[in-house]
Amino acid sequence: MKLRKIFAAFLLCLSVGSAMAQMPAIPVDKNVKIGHLDNGLTYYIRHNSYPEHVASFYIAQKVGSINENDDQRGLAHLLEHLAFNGTDHFKGNSLQDYLQSIGVEYGRNLNAYTSVEKTVYYFTDVPTTRPTAVDSCMLILKDWSNGISLTEEAINDERDVVHNEYRMRIVGQQRMIERSLPKLYQNNKYGYRFPIGLMSVIDGCKPETLRAYYRKWYRPDNQAIIIVGDVDVNHIENKIKELFSGIKVPANAAKIEPVEVADNDTAIYVIDKDKEQQYDIFNIFMKHPAIPNAMKGDMSYLMKGYMDNVVTSMLGARYAEIAQEADCPFLQAGADDGDFLLSSTKGAFSLIGVAKPGKVKEAYAAVLREAKRMHDFGFTATEYQRAKEEFLSQVDKTLANKDKMKNEQFTSQYVDNFISNEPIPSVEDESQIYKMVVPQLPLEAINAYAKQLVCQSDTNLVSMVLMRETEGAVYPTEKELADIVKQVRSEKLEAYVDNVKQEPLMAQLPKPGKIKKTVENKQLGYKQLTLSNGAKVVLKKTDFKDNEILFSANAKVGYSALDKSDYPSIMLMTEAWGASGLGSFSRTDLEKALAGKQAGVGFSIKPYSHGLSGNSTPKDVETLMQLIYLKMTALSKDEKSFKNLQNTYATILANQSNNPNMVYQDSLQSTLYLGSKIGRIPTSDEIKAINYDRLMALAKEYYGNAKDFTFYFVGNYDEKTLLPLIEQYIASLPNNGFKLKNKEIPYAKGEVKNNFTKAMVNPQTQASEIWSTKLPFSMQNMVLADVTSRLLEMQYLRTIREQLSAAYHAGATFGMLRDFDDKAAISITANAGLNPEKADTAITYFFKGVEEVEKQVDAADLQKVKEILLKQAGVDEKNNAYWLGVLANYTGLGFDNHTGYKEFVKNLRGQQVSDFLKNVLMKSGNHVEVIMKAEKSQE
Repeated sequence: MKLRKIFAAFLLCLSVGSAMAQMPAIPVDKNVKIGHLDNGLTYYIRHNSYPEHVASFYIAQKVGSINENDDQRGLAHLLEHLAFNGTDHFKGNSLQDYLQSIGVEYGRNLNAYTSVEKTVYYFTDVPTTRPTAVDSCMLILKDWSNGISLTEEAINDERDVVHNEYRMRIVGQQRMIERSLPKLYQNNKYGYRFPIGLMSVIDGCKPETLRAYYRKWYRPDNQAIIIVGDVDVNHIENKIKELFSGIKVPANAAKIEPVEVADNDTAIYVIDKDKEQQYDIFNIFMKHPAIPNAMKGDMSYLMKGYMDNVVTSMLGARYAEIAQEADCPFLQAGADDGDFLLSSTKGAFSLIGVAKPGKVKEAYAAVLREAKRMHDFGFTATEYQRAKEEFLSQVDKTLANKDKMKNEQFTSQYVDNFISNEPIPSVEDESQIYKMVVPQLPLEAINAYAKQLVCQSDTNLVSMVLMRETEGAVYPTEKELADIVKQVRSEKLEAYVDNVKQEPLMAQLPKPGKIKKTVENKQLGYKQLTLSNGAKVVLKKTDFKDNEILFSANAKVGYSALDKSDYPSIMLMTEAWGASGLGSFSRTDLEKALAGKQAGVGFSIKPYSHGLSGNSTPKDVETLMQLIYLKMTALSKDEKSFKNLQNTYATILANQSNNPNMVYQDSLQSTLYLGSKIGRIPTSDEIKAINYDRLMALAKEYYGNAKDFTFYFVGNYDEKTLLPLIEQYIASLPNNGFKLKNKEIPYAKGEVKNNFTKAMVNPQTQASEIWSTKLPFSMQNMVLADVTSRLLEMQYLRTIREQLSAAYHAGATFGMLRDFDDKAAISITANAGLNPEKADTAITYFFKGVEEVEKQVDAADLQKVKEILLKQAGVDEKNNAYWLGVLANYTGLGFDNHTGYKEFVKNLRGQQVSDFLKNVLMKSGNHVEVIMKAEKSQE
């Protein structure tokens, strides 16, 4: 397909108005300062004070694995690792140590990624109140640009870490994709540049080979510095000029040449299978020319993005509707238009489907058939109206929040602008463009564009089918797939009929209740209402986001109340309720009715509580309220929707015994819950046996008593609007009495171990050490557990990852949940995926770390943790989700985790942490160890 055809449909609509025919350029946001140094370095700087006092620092490189030579495959990724292991100004691991000392958390705020065509390093939420810290962060970017040390010792130490990442990531589907690339990209470099690379190269490369890649490609003319946050833009610009202007680019520097992907004259079919794959999935690509970067600057490109959005969303909605039918051979399907797999130099319209067991060929035909139906007949007016309303509603939502956008919403745009010239208009300009042009784009133009996306010949058709390897399975052949394509192309189809339910969500409103009592808490800034039906409502108005209202509702009965016969249903319970209808609306009807509405409500259930959660914009708050009411009073069966959900889970779980990660997770849960099915992953047969009527009956039991619920609303609501809605939709909820009661769940106590072996293609030892106790809920206990886990993680990263090179990541996390007796069940879990050859030694360091912290907390580590927590507290305080949690803890669990938090953290002493670990957590004697060792299996 020629590039001009991609734009042909757009050109059809230019006659709508002469203004559009001028193809104006997309304006660049004036609030970002973009500059270029003489050596080619690009920089983007933007002041953004949401949240206050922090900034994000990025360096993006226009290089990745595609720039490797054959003897360098995987070195772009290895280089990314080594950027954290020594630079000109930060020797060894001191870069990480320094950033942690100013509150930058490793993993969460400090990270990097390597892809085929780019490499990006970043650290986010850096406190900016200390100018010296900002300048030091600039120095880190300078070092990453041309000062990574790449010592032989660091390179040798990191080889095993990359191996450990390979063990963790390249399983099942990823392994098949890696194998398939050479055939998908016939005689093309993209087929041999999967970013993780070859372990033979990682093991055998000489340090000078890696250094050669670094010197060749890491240059200012291939780099962009991106800094967004609460910073002085002029100071940052001057600092960039000071640090980077002196870097020279060699006169004969290698140019980045795009690797073009050729058209394929005949169809390409790739079929593969793997024992660890959990379901049969296929992709159908219809390649077309990529939009050149130079052509992304005018209005036509923005409109192409809009057309891609509505076309793929409308086709996706059709697939979702068809999947509900009992005879549909696929479980899920969707569509997209963008890059062809790894390559930005070739575009593709792509279809994806997950087949029912034994139905790959039928599913492949069904997914292809709907694309042909789109090609032959286009979309209906009602489909387009919904897609357009949803798109414009999202535009309005973004516009309403234009002054409360987080730093990463900008940095991601600037990375894409630098790498591939993606437009960066302001929110106001983009909104104005869409509102001016979208209403003028007729359905005929959309359908003409959609028609051009679908291949009518084998030219540029590519298919990839990735399947489970199971005994007795039958796999399609290339000829069979080719025959299916030929057959579908010859079929005479009928146009899609869009059945739309022309009714309001609620035909009749309930009789309103009353607000009986209002109490104000000035310390945490909320109001608590008591309603006429006994329900309580907690309200906190904020201005953190102009377009956001968050909601939750909680009641203190969970799945522990169920009979044992219901335990296998727990995994599916809330999703089944969410997939059900409301009143006379099926799930599909409901999705159509809610198009253009930014409101949603979902179910949740925990061992000892259950509830609802949701969100809306101020404009759609009544829709949110109606959904709350209907979810609690008018949940209705949708057999088709439930059956699709049930089949999806049954399919995924059918192969769980061959998936090492699922085997390990099930073993861990089984050990913790003493073999009870309440904590285990159900089998495929158990999922198939779940009774929908029983689930619906449970929904009525759990949600039929409003008196036992507390409802929380946090965000930018108008109280004069919200209070009558609360009386109309929450105070009117029935109060039918609550019969379910929590029961104590059996949980491992004392010393419990489960060590076992599992055959796997890519051997890896997984290990968890869990210590637990029960304490009263308090902010102090929460902080002590959190700090302890962070100190342990620092120990494990230093020893297990860095010293031993035994894991890609070795960490520790804390948990705090309400237990049966209303106390806090507190746990600390140490875990890692380990090199089998080093696992036994590495596991001992979990315990050595505990001993070290018990003996004496490292003062420098404790100060780093304090800085991280204090910085994060300042960020979280401007977040509605944070306050939703604070209010739920205070009114539901009886403890305040906000007031005095910063003061407690500031004054925390190492001895308090040691005492907590030794005399509280370890003294309980509760320790669970689960280790899965690897046995090599045959592929």
